[in-house]
Amino acid sequence: MTNSTFNQISSMDTLDKQLEQLVVETCYHPRLSLERQKGLNEIIWRIQQSGKLLSRVGVPDYEDAIQQTWLYFCRNLCEATTGDAYNPERASVITWLNAYFKHRLQDIRIKAASNAIAAYTYLSDFDESLDPVNNIPAPPAPPPILEDILEWVEFEGSLLRSIHLRDRPDINCQVLIQRRLPPETTWEELAKEFRVGISSLSTFYQRECFPRLLNFGKSQGYLES
Repeated sequence: MTNSTFNQISSMDTLDKQLEQLVVETCYHPRLSLERQKGLNEIIWRIQQSGKLLSRVGVPDYEDAIQQTWLYFCRNLCEATTGDAYNPERASVITWLNAYFKHRLQDIRIKAASNAIAAYTYLSDFDESLDPVNNIPAPPAPPPILEDILEWVEFEGSLLRSIHLRDRPDINCQVLIQRRLPPETTWEELAKEFRVGISSLSTFYQRECFPRLLNFGKSQGYLES
């Protein structure tokens, strides 16, 4: 191990210990208290200064993702409010934040892909009433992809329902795909409805459900393989 590498690891260990101490001190104070707010601001500032938070500047909706991350941090650092509370025995504060931030960025990519799929349902309207070409019988219009997806979700219902969150058969791929189709239900609303952390829902959807939806889109020729 080089001196440079050792120094980086030592510096990170020191930062983690400092942040853990700040977390203990911050969470000692009541929610909404001035002392709690000061502590949260101090931790946020130190993490920002460390440069250890994932950086995806230039990614569409990056600012929205980072704002969601800081909001999640403030609401769940000391107690579970909108998701799983921070557990220092499982990860450092920065690792915990980076995991959540990564999920939000993945949500952005998934939303972009879903919008691309949904875009096939919208056709541009042009006034071609005076065009003689309109006298030629037109071929049957292709079925909207959204209707195809809904039919596929129903047809494959048994299979999709069998793929569910551990010990939660009510949280399965059929339900989540249906609820995330336009007009989509937000992860916050779903988490509140099912009483499960946002990260747990999002991770399960990204790992098990969305790939199957994507493969269906490719198999029907709506998306490139």
